[in-house]
Amino acid sequence: MSQDCTPLALDDLVHIMSPSPAPQILADDSEPSVHRKTPSPEPVQESDIIRMRKRIMDMRILDNGQSHSSLREKELAEMVLRLTSVPRPDSDQLVRQAEMISALTQQRDLLIHQAEEQRLRWNSEKDGWNRMSEALIAQQAKNRTVSDNDDAERINTTVEADNKSLRQRVNKV
Repeated sequence: MSQDCTPLALDDLVHIMSPSPAPQILADDSEPSVHRKTPSPEPVQESDIIRMRKRIMDMRILDNGQSHSSLREKELAEMVLRLTSVPRPDSDQLVRQAEMISALTQQRDLLIHQAEEQRLRWNSEKDGWNRMSEALIAQQAKNRTVSDNDDAERINTTVEADNKSLRQRVNKV
């Protein structure tokens, strides 16, 4: 079945699209354009949004029946107003938030590293205490055996002396 299909070419997977036509600028437009040409699209700044909204209002496209605007112009003006009415985060705010996130991530990594070091230190200290307690227990057990023998000998000597004195009393009677 795989022999029946021809291999795919790059043109089969990727379709190159033609660039969109550039917007036409009217010659009678005396106000500067708010559209900035940048190599990469940046989020629209708040000041640009305010200028766009002010320009739409200054054009009086949306005046109730008092303007000579076409339905298309009115619709476009409404679209601009609606799209610019949504609050967008400022790019400076986004940069500050990204820096804060980065700083918090670094701080978290540092705290995790410090906690791991502290855990390792506690484990090694615990192992040291365990070894020390085992050594003390072994030493005490060794000393106890010697002292237990000494105690047993002392008790035995005392008992033998008591027995001897009791025999002497019994023999006297």
